[in-house]
Amino acid sequence: MTPVLLVELNRGKLHDVEAPAEFATAEPFSVELRNHGEAVHVHVRADDALSAVARIDADGNLFVERDTTRSVPVGVSDVDSPVTGTLEIATGYGSETSSVEVTVEPADDGGAVDVDETLSRPPESDRETESVPLSQRLSRGLPGRRVIPVLLLGLVAVGVAAAVANAVRSPLVLVGAGVVGGAVLVAIVVLFQ
Repeated sequence: MTPVLLVELNRGKLHDVEAPAEFATAEPFSVELRNHGEAVHVHVRADDALSAVARIDADGNLFVERDTTRSVPVGVSDVDSPVTGTLEIATGYGSETSSVEVTVEPADDGGAVDVDETLSRPPESDRETESVPLSQRLSRGLPGRRVIPVLLLGLVAVGVAAAVANAVRSPLVLVGAGVVGGAVLVAIVVLFQ
């Protein structure tokens, strides 16, 4: 979204100009001339310091209709260090003016990070890696003594359900056998967590 420098015109009295004291940007911006009263001619001009890095993309003498807003695009060049200058907005053939100190800043580099050679080395470990014997690793993966009876009971339940479903050959009994098999499968998964 384009940054906006808002300038209020004719808010208090005819040819009145209200603008912020300062404005900073690193990209092209827009001067919004918001007229609150009678139609007015507005002159927008950049001083030498600002015009070196910014260009007003409109005729310097602008006509702003009654109760309307007119946008004046301002292009900016890329800079290596901040450049500050003055943007002058004048109405009433120069009888009323307002000056805005505009700073054009260097563009954000997207959050670049400097990388040095220390990032190319793997991190040093504070502790030595311990080797675990194979028998201990296998015993951790096998079920405990309390789990074996539950597994056997589950296998018997699935076997009985399959035998009954095979003997009766009813769709309702087949669904019941599926429910028993699913319940046993869930119980096994819970046991091994």
